[in-house]
Amino acid sequence: MTTAPEPSSSGVVGRAGAGAALAGVVVGLGEAAIVTVERHLGLDFGLFFFAFLFYGCIGAAVGFGIGVALRVLTRLSGSAAFALSGATVLAVLVTIIGRFRVFRDFFNETFEGAPISPLMYQVGSLLGALLVFVLAYVALRALARRQPLLASPVVVVGSLLLLLVACRAGMAVGTTRAPAPRRVAMGTPPKGPNVILILVDTLRADHLSCYGAKANHTPAIDGLAADGTRFAHAYSQASWTRPAVATIFSSLYPSSHRAIHKSDALPEAVVTLAEVMQRAGYSTVGFANNINVAPLFGFQQGFDEYVFLEPEFFFGATESAAQLTIYNQLRLVRERYVSQKKWVENYYQPADVVSEHGLDWIAAHGTERPFFMFLHYMEPHDPYFVHPYNGEAYARVANPNPEPAMADTYRAAYDGAIRFLDGELEKLIRELKAKGVYDNAMIVLTADHGEEFHEHGGWWHGTTLYDEQLGVPLIVKPPRGSVAGVVNEALVSSLDIAPTIIQAAGVAVPQQMVGKPLGLEAGAPAPRDHSFAESELEGNSLQAYRSGGMKVIHANPSNPRGLPEHQLFDVASDPGEQQDLIATHTEPANTLTAAMSAVQSHAESIAVESTGTAIDAASEERLRALGYVH
Repeated sequence: MTTAPEPSSSGVVGRAGAGAALAGVVVGLGEAAIVTVERHLGLDFGLFFFAFLFYGCIGAAVGFGIGVALRVLTRLSGSAAFALSGATVLAVLVTIIGRFRVFRDFFNETFEGAPISPLMYQVGSLLGALLVFVLAYVALRALARRQPLLASPVVVVGSLLLLLVACRAGMAVGTTRAPAPRRVAMGTPPKGPNVILILVDTLRADHLSCYGAKANHTPAIDGLAADGTRFAHAYSQASWTRPAVATIFSSLYPSSHRAIHKSDALPEAVVTLAEVMQRAGYSTVGFANNINVAPLFGFQQGFDEYVFLEPEFFFGATESAAQLTIYNQLRLVRERYVSQKKWVENYYQPADVVSEHGLDWIAAHGTERPFFMFLHYMEPHDPYFVHPYNGEAYARVANPNPEPAMADTYRAAYDGAIRFLDGELEKLIRELKAKGVYDNAMIVLTADHGEEFHEHGGWWHGTTLYDEQLGVPLIVKPPRGSVAGVVNEALVSSLDIAPTIIQAAGVAVPQQMVGKPLGLEAGAPAPRDHSFAESELEGNSLQAYRSGGMKVIHANPSNPRGLPEHQLFDVASDPGEQQDLIATHTEPANTLTAAMSAVQSHAESIAVESTGTAIDAASEERLRALGYVH
C-alpha cells in the first residue's frame, strides 16, 4: 500500500501539538469512562466536557512546547513529532492517573498488606509508562504516516472543538430537563413528630459554651440544649466525614457499612434512617453540603428529595468533573500557589443558604404530613473563614502542615466560624418557631467529627482518633411537653442517633442497626459500656476503644502520620490524652484491646456487600452478647 508523503519539518510544531492534544483527549475519555462506571452515572455531558477540555488543552499546550523544542534541536519529520509528543503525553498522563487511582482505590493509600512493595510499585509504574509510550508511539506514527489528514492539527483541534461544543450542548439540554417528581407518601400519615436532623461538619463539642467552652459563646445551640437533652459524652465512630455520616445514617460501624475509603460509596444494601422514615410514611428531604455525602456516593438512599448544595467548583467544573485527577491537581496548584483570596462559595454553601432551602421546603410541603429533614452545615470546616467574609481564610489544601505557632490563629478563626453558624441557627430556630414547627418537632443536633489544632502534633481531621477528633456534640430536643434542660452523662455514640429518631417516630428499629435508642431523662442508662471508632485515611489505619475511663488506640506500623502503634490513656484523669500509659499498664491495655478486637470482628461479620446484609447465627449470638441485637 502506498503511504502518503510525510510533512516537512515546517509542520513539526503543529503536528507535535496535535499529537499531544489527541493523547489528552484519549486520556480524558478514559478517565471520564472510569468515573462514569465508578459512580454509576448516566451520560454526563459535563463530565466529558471538562475531561476533554482539561486534558485536551493541557495536552495541546505541552505538545506545542515539545514541538518547539524538537524544531530547534532535531530534524524530526512531522509524523515523528506527532507520535513522539503524543506518546509522551499519553504515557505521562496515564501514569499519573494510574498511580493516583491504584494507590487510592486498590491499596487504600498504604502498602501495608499490599501484594507489592513500594519499590516494586515504583518500578512497575516506570515499566508501565515505558510500555504505554512504546505502544502509543508505534500507533501514532503509523496513523500519521498512513492517514496524515487524521493527524493534522486542523483535524485534531477541530475535532476537539466539536466535542466540546457537543458536550456543552448536552449540558444545556440536561439543565432544562424537568426534575424527577417528588415522591408523595401514601396511606395514613404517621403519628410521630416532625424530625429535623442538624449535622454540623467538623464541630468539636468542647468549643461550644454549653459543653464548657469559656471563650466561645454559642447561645442558639445552648438554647436548643436547654429545651431538651444534652449528652455530655458523645463520640463519633470515625474522624472524617464519609464513614462518620454513613454511621449516623445507618447505625452501623464503618467496618459494616463499608463506606470507609475515599473511593467508597454507601452500598445500596444498607438500611438507612431515611429509608426507615420513608417506609413509615414520612416525607423525607435532605440538603447535603459536602461532596463526601453527595448522591455521587450513595447518601440519597431513602430521601424523597436529596439536594447536594454543591459549591461553585473551580474553573466552572461540575460535581462529576471534580472527580477527575486533573481537576484535583489544578485545584491544588491554584489554591497553593495562585489564589490570594478565598470565597466560601468555592468550598461550600454558607449556613444561610442551607437554612433557606430547609425553610422554603417547610413552607411548601411541611403541612402535608410529618417530615424528616436533614440539614448539613459546613461551618466550621476548613477553610476557616474570617467573619464577616473578606476573602481571608485558612485552608488545608493551601497549607496542609502549618507551623505550630499558627494554632491560636487557626483556632480563633475556627471559633469565629462557630459563632457565625450559631447566629444562623438562631435565625433558623426563630423561623421554625414563627412557622409553628419548633415546639412539636424533634430536633437533633450533632457533628460528624471534630478537629485538631496541633494537640497531638497535627492538624485538621481524619488521621488520628484522639478525642479532639472524636468528641462531638449531641443534643436532642424532643417535642414540647417532654424533658428539658437535661444533661445526660451516659457514654453514647453516633450509632445511637438513628435508633433514637426511629423510636420517636413510633417505628420499630431495624435489626440490622447496632445502635440503641437513647433515653432523654437525666438518669437514662448508657446504651453500652464502651465506644469504638475506626478510620482509614491517607494510609493511616486506626482503631480506638474506650471503656471504664480508659482508652486504647492502635495504629498501623509505619503509618504516614507517625503515630505509635499502641497507646493507652486514662481519659478520666487525662482528657487531653497527653500521658501514654502503654508501657506501664499492660494488663488494662490487653483487656481493652481484646474487647476492641471482638467488637471489630463482629462489625466485620455483618459487613454489607452488594448481595445484602449477612449475619450468621454465631455472629448474631456474639452480637447479642455485646448487647447490640435488639
